[in-house]
Amino acid sequence: MIRLFIADDHTIFREGLKQILSEQDDFEIVGEATTGDGLVERISALVCDVVLLDLSMPGRSGIGLVRDVASIGGSRVVVLSMHEERQYVIEAMKAGAVGYVTKASASDQLIETIRKTAAGERVVSPSASQALIRQMLEPEPPHTALSPRERQIFDRLVTGRSVSAIARELDVSIKTVSTHKSNVLLKLDAGTTADLVRYALARGLA
Repeated sequence: MIRLFIADDHTIFREGLKQILSEQDDFEIVGEATTGDGLVERISALVCDVVLLDLSMPGRSGIGLVRDVASIGGSRVVVLSMHEERQYVIEAMKAGAVGYVTKASASDQLIETIRKTAAGERVVSPSASQALIRQMLEPEPPHTALSPRERQIFDRLVTGRSVSAIARELDVSIKTVSTHKSNVLLKLDAGTTADLVRYALARGLA
């Protein structure tokens, strides 16, 4: 029996995932979380084989959380993410993840990834693999230089969220968000949030 822990803050996605995985005779869902805060402690208190971890959750999240969860003995991390950019895949795997699956992947690919990673293999979903190959053959666009946290800020800014709203959502200070915003503007050679929106629209990021 493969014991699973699901960490994802999107309720509809998480509930759908639970339904699909619970239909597998060799899977058992032993826990779930909607925030990164206290996640390591919760997983440490359980017997868990594979942790399905969303990179972008409220509270503690991102590559640092992947590293912390991966350090828990006996638990293998499979990242679930909407991001296909190679920086996310590479950084997640370097941080200790043994699998990387995009949320656009078919359910059977996720199921196969869980079984393979539980057996000791390392797996990157086909869609992420194709994106890696494609991006390696093309010049890197400026947004690939953003750190995972900067990308979180960028994604929220281009949807119209204010700095204060982002700070509340990510459970960080307004100063922290403002600093990341300044770095994003600098890296993307943008002067205003409107410039970021235009950049995102031009590249299909919003």
